[in-house]
Amino acid sequence: MRLSIVAKPATKERLEAVRQIGAQDVVYYSVEDRGAIFDQFGAFVERAKAADLRATVVEAGPPIGKIVMGEDGWREQTDDWVDAIRLLASHGVEVICYNFMPQVFDDAMVVRTSFETKTRGGAITSSYRAIDVDHETLVEADVLPISKDEMRANLKRFLDEVIPVAEDVGIKLAMHPDDPPTSPMGGLQRIMSSVEDYDWLLAANPSKANGITYCIGCFAELGCNLEGLIDRWSNRIHFVHFRNIRGCQDDFVETFPDDGDVDLLSVLRKLNEVGYTGCIRPDHAPKLSGEHVEIEGYGFQGHIFTAGYLRGLLTAVATE
Repeated sequence: MRLSIVAKPATKERLEAVRQIGAQDVVYYSVEDRGAIFDQFGAFVERAKAADLRATVVEAGPPIGKIVMGEDGWREQTDDWVDAIRLLASHGVEVICYNFMPQVFDDAMVVRTSFETKTRGGAITSSYRAIDVDHETLVEADVLPISKDEMRANLKRFLDEVIPVAEDVGIKLAMHPDDPPTSPMGGLQRIMSSVEDYDWLLAANPSKANGITYCIGCFAELGCNLEGLIDRWSNRIHFVHFRNIRGCQDDFVETFPDDGDVDLLSVLRKLNEVGYTGCIRPDHAPKLSGEHVEIEGYGFQGHIFTAGYLRGLLTAVATE
């Protein structure tokens, strides 16, 4: 397994720090400006190379909202995805992490009900309580709801168009779960909210290029047997998000990695057992005292702590 990290913003100093703490791979993360990938990714790769890093995972891509909802313009967006896959492959990208939530926020449709929850020592983190969600006002955009079956048909059409291209250029697509894994949300269906949804995804297009971002936090929120899911999907897991939580699907807090309900060492042991050798990155991290955070959950100090903890666990697992 390879330690990787999101660096936001991806300045020279931050990229150098990513390398200094032991990562060799940096994740390009730009969900807030998806169209920029065509103009900005090449420069990002050069900055990464200057810091002795590989830009092998992308969490971005062209806009996908019309594809998700089957709206006019889905064909043009699909063509953009084909072009993006070819472009990213030319720069050495191995995995594209994406989601299929209705794209109604800057970060798709990731929902939290508080970004001011206190955790260990007064660090600030995010949390979710289903009882606090106002579904009538959650989605401000004028989005026409469609059924789950319609959304699945849209996803299958997308996969059937882009997966052959991904196979041809050696890229793997890795679907991230709905976050939180709850449907409907704000009156809109979401189709990656259960184990059964993922079984459907993998059957919808059996290519190994059609795979999973194994978000430990999301599957923990579902109350799943995390090690059992790794066995179930072992050869289709292409990327891992490393996150701990306390609570359950309808009421959880995002925690430091050593302060939640999940036995992360056990999860890493299972990933090692099934032969996973891809990238794993710290996911949402609490904000430490005095830290300025531009994107909630992506403060660099919290990520450095998580990366150090993760690196220690990876070393332990590799030497067992």
